[in-house]
This record gives sequence, structure tokens and C-alpha cells, in this order.
Amino acid sequence: MPFAPENFRFAIPALVTAGLFAVVANFGNGDIYAATGPVVVKQTVAGYQDNAGQSRGKAAFDVGADGPGMSSILSSIKLSIARERVEDSQWRGNKYLQAMYGDGVRVSDSWTVSGVRNFDKLTDARIAAGASSDGVVRSQNLGIGASQWFVHETLQTALDLSRVEVQRPEYEILDFDATVLTAPPEVSTSGATLSLRHLATPVTMTLYSATFSHATDRPLARFFQAGVRQYVPGLGGAFHGNLYRGVNRGGLSTQTMYGQVDSWSADLAWVHEFGQATQLRAGWRVYQERETGRAYRDVTQFGSDLFSIGFAHDVKPDLTAGKPVTIEAGVARYLTNNNLTATTANLGVSGRL
Repeated sequence: MPFAPENFRFAIPALVTAGLFAVVANFGNGDIYAATGPVVVKQTVAGYQDNAGQSRGKAAFDVGADGPGMSSILSSIKLSIARERVEDSQWRGNKYLQAMYGDGVRVSDSWTVSGVRNFDKLTDARIAAGASSDGVVRSQNLGIGASQWFVHETLQTALDLSRVEVQRPEYEILDFDATVLTAPPEVSTSGATLSLRHLATPVTMTLYSATFSHATDRPLARFFQAGVRQYVPGLGGAFHGNLYRGVNRGGLSTQTMYGQVDSWSADLAWVHEFGQATQLRAGWRVYQERETGRAYRDVTQFGSDLFSIGFAHDVKPDLTAGKPVTIEAGVARYLTNNNLTATTANLGVSGRL
């Protein structure tokens, strides 16, 4: 699905969070790569444009392998590489961009490699490692996890651990009370996620997760999720719903650039099947964040809405020399309470060899 830029104003915290949740989102549920063929390749391009003068373009390439041909060590393996280019036409009014980059253009490269070992189709062990750099800010991440099905394969528990290291030049700003805030040159974030899946009925699944994350320059952060997947046979589709809660409160040092944060998020989506070859997904997400400042404990309210629609289509094998090929595309519209509007789009093609 298209991406949304909630935390673009928090460049470093967003990078840390992205690294942490890349591990949780991709590997916390035990579904690393769902392809049936031994080798799968995927090419994706995405774009972002807002009314504040910022544009983004991203290209990603994934290659993975699974199935009987894999070694006895790993059941599946996946490599992802990506390049993202960000251009900000109003960079001269942004002291951070002036100090760190000197202009409004930055290019980031990233890679991630992951592997899964499955035991008797009930137990998974997984590991993932990655890194990214835009020439100024660098990050590395490592994640390990395991999951297990219980109760006649109706209940799955999972535990995932992650570590993210970020290096960047020191940066100083003057807070409202004339205190100098200095971002440290290195920030480490450690996280743990405990998740639960329950197949309540053949057509109903519930999901729950709790994540605890600690960064060296921030208080302990806690994130909670509750979700449901409900298939409706009579309509040929499924309802997806999720509720998220984030809490990052506590004593603040002079090494952090923003205040205490509370956030809520909810998303609803309908996934519809058209025959066996096409799937359509339409969704809406609402996000609300309240930041309490360090200096005078002033409160700032931030909110956004994201409307998205996307599809995936399996191309007929007789058009692709008998090789399964899937085309994916999506667009989204992003709106905030401070008059920021943005449009995102993505297109992907994957094939099994």
C-alpha cells in the first residue's frame, strides 16, 4: 500500500521507528514470503508529492527463495534493496536541512536480508538484518524472532526482538526556554514485540500485539495493536480493522528534539476478490497525536486522514510464458489538520521463477 508521512517532521525519530517496525511488520507475523515458487523477484516504484514543496521517489527490488529446493538451514530467504530520493523546494527555510545537507535534495540507499526456518509447519525462527544511509545519517538494524502455533493451529504466539543503531552529525537547536538541545551523534533503540493471532472461526481472525521500545535519547515507548480479519462469504471479500495506541511519555533530556507523545490510530479496509486473479483493497486510516513540549508543557495536537485504494492482479500464465506474474498498484490521499495534503502512488511487478 502507499506510504504515509506522519513523522516526516521528526527526521531522526522516524528513521529509528522505521527500522524498528520494519523488523516487527515484516517478521513479527511469521509470514516472510508467501510465494509458491522457488524464486520470486519483485520490482516496486513509489512516489509522493505534497503541497509544502516536498517530493519523494522510491525504487525497490526484492528477490526471495523458498520451497523444497532450500537448504536444511533456512526454509526461505529474501533480499531487498531500495533507493529513495527526496527533494524539498523550501529547504532554505528549514534549519535542519541547511545544517545537515546544505540543500534540499538527499538520496538514501537501504538493504535488508532476512531468513526463516520452519519446523514441522508449526514453529518459525527468523532473523533479519539491514542498513541504510543518505550520506549524512546512517542506520543499521538487526532482528530475531520466533512463533509457534498451538491449540490445533488456531492460536499463534510470537516474540520478536530488534536493535537499531543510528549515526549522524551533532545538531543543536534553541528551545523556547532558551535551553540548548543537542541531538547525540549516536542513538540506539532496542525493542521487543509480543504478538498473538487467534483463528476464532474458519472466517474470523483476531490479532493483538504489544511493543516496548527504548531509545538512548527518549523515554520508554509502548505501542499496542488490536485487529480483526473477517471474511464475508456472501460478499466475496474480507473486512480488516485495526486499532493502535502509542505512548512515549516520561522525563525528557536535552538530547531529544521533541516532547512527550501520545498517539491513537485506527484503520478500516475492505478487501474484495474478483474471481481468482484480482484483488481490490480500499481503506481509510485516521491518526491523532498529542505532543507535550519539554519547555513549558504546551500541547500540540496533530491529526491526519489517509484514504487509499489498490489492487493486485495475477496475469494469465499464457501471456507470460507460463510464469506466474502479479501486478500491484495503489494510490492514496493524505490530509492533515495543519493543511498539509499529499498524494502517493506505487506500482509493483512480481514473478515466480
